[in-house]
Amino acid sequence: MSQRNRLLVILTSVILLGGALVVTGPFVHAPGRADTLRAGFDAEFISRRDGYPGLCAHYGFTFHEDPCQMAPGLMYNAVANGSVDVIDAFATDGRIEVFDLVILEDDRHFFPPYHAAPLVRGVTLKKYPELSRVLNRLSDVISDEAMRTLNRDVDENGAKPRDTARRFLVERNLLDADNLPDEDHAGVVRIGSKPFTEQEILGEMMALLIESHTWLQVERRLNLGGTMLCFNALSSGDIDLYPEYTGTGLVNILKRRANPDPNESYRIAKRAFAERFDLIWLKPFGFNNTYTLTMRREHARRLGVQTISELAQYLTEQDQLK
Repeated sequence: MSQRNRLLVILTSVILLGGALVVTGPFVHAPGRADTLRAGFDAEFISRRDGYPGLCAHYGFTFHEDPCQMAPGLMYNAVANGSVDVIDAFATDGRIEVFDLVILEDDRHFFPPYHAAPLVRGVTLKKYPELSRVLNRLSDVISDEAMRTLNRDVDENGAKPRDTARRFLVERNLLDADNLPDEDHAGVVRIGSKPFTEQEILGEMMALLIESHTWLQVERRLNLGGTMLCFNALSSGDIDLYPEYTGTGLVNILKRRANPDPNESYRIAKRAFAERFDLIWLKPFGFNNTYTLTMRREHARRLGVQTISELAQYLTEQDQLK
């Protein structure tokens, strides 16, 4: 019997996701077998240059088994209950603290800065120039910790993204508590977002500010799809703006090498997007939602893994034991 067949797996629930079998219950390795780490990554991270392929090349490792493709919302439960051991996570996700997970230090500086900012069609700004003034009110307003709190409010406390966004804007004196959109309007702006909590919150913030500080009506197309779907929708005019990340813009869209300097990353992305696509980056919100590799805290401690280099070394040593 092969080593794979000797692996004892206890399933508490199984989800068929996009053709991939995803285990969300705890599993137990066969007695006497060394820890074999299993990864669960979302679809974008598996395929992106600034995701799993680039990370493996940069650090010189691969997992023994292909990573399970999982929806972002499922990964945290899966790593917490032991179905997988390593996930990709966003640094501003409040569930890292809730599930007592630990972020592995990117000690060889692979992941670029991912500072979020509104990305807007140039023709939309020419038609409605007031959008720049209104949306730039969010410049440097949202810290890393503030974004983690906002995400946790939705993911763990069950709040609605629009309510969370409104409370934040009211607390920052960017919105009146009793403000409601005007029935009359001078045009329509369509806002998109990617399909995860943070993007929906940011989309709602932008929508609420536009509705309260202009005569424009907002059409929400939140949870639209992944990076390229949102980017293509923006380029084609199906939407007018969505929140994007500088690292994603550089590496995943422009296919350029990552730049570790956040200000330089923003400058390069801003100029290139304007020249090539007539898409305008407005001022960043303030937080850096970088990609991370994340593990259960106790598991990482037991294996002596605190950095991605140490993870790579551990996987290499396990290969040698096979």
